[in-house]
Amino acid sequence: MLWRTMMAPLLALLVVPFAVDSASAQNRDRDRGPPPGFDRDRGPPPGYDRGPPGPREQWDLLGEQSVGFGVDRDVIRVGRREGRFRAIALEVRDNDVEILDLTVFFDRGPPQSLRVRQFIRAGGRTRPIDFAWGDRRIDRIELTYRSRPNFRGRAKVAIFGLRDLPPPPPPPPPPLSWVELGCGKVGMKPDRDSIRVGRREGRFSAIKLRVRNSKIELIDLTVVYDRGPPDEIQVRKKISEGDETPPLDLRGERRVIDRVDLTYRQVLGLNLIKGPATVCVYGR
Repeated sequence: MLWRTMMAPLLALLVVPFAVDSASAQNRDRDRGPPPGFDRDRGPPPGYDRGPPGPREQWDLLGEQSVGFGVDRDVIRVGRREGRFRAIALEVRDNDVEILDLTVFFDRGPPQSLRVRQFIRAGGRTRPIDFAWGDRRIDRIELTYRSRPNFRGRAKVAIFGLRDLPPPPPPPPPPLSWVELGCGKVGMKPDRDSIRVGRREGRFSAIKLRVRNSKIELIDLTVVYDRGPPDEIQVRKKISEGDETPPLDLRGERRVIDRVDLTYRQVLGLNLIKGPATVCVYGR
């Protein structure tokens, strides 16, 4: 009896430090708080076996499920509207989970069964799991997992899918610059000139006229090609010094111009003191 009386205080002194350490550890865990929630746009970060995702890859959140304690089996439905994926990865939040088995059912073809057998701590993620037959549309994903009860409560499991984005559209073609094809002097009376262009200048889809030195009246304009019928354009427009016509689209595809026939005259007025006008033809 004396021996028991002496040992009781000693045992009490030994138990008290362990209890204090355990309580303080639990308080530290509570102070940390739960890991942040699932980010739909982020998905698993780069750096697994595959290396960083390419510039045209994207992780999408396909679904998430609350996990019960013990061994459980759940189905996450995806559906055709989500698109095609070539790999998936799992992310765990709030508590630790052991992923046992995973089966992916596609809209076509046999399912793919995967033995994961991976213990994932809260905030952790699996490696990307590639599909055996490339990009597929996922109908549903069946999960078998195990979670142990503790003070942190139920865990959540999210599934992310890796998709290849379509290539960006090609940039628009650079705007075509205007090229001067030739110029002609304008007399007082109605005059007709031919501005020779030729095959070496290339192909054009539009032309415009620019006037220098004086004001003119443009009467008729005919574009003659190296092949095919000409374009006869009725302009009938007065063009002041320094002005130009709007772009005049040519018929059909870009074409090789042989020459441009012009009928014009200089407008009477004070502008005559500047001398004869000059008309230049530009092509684009």
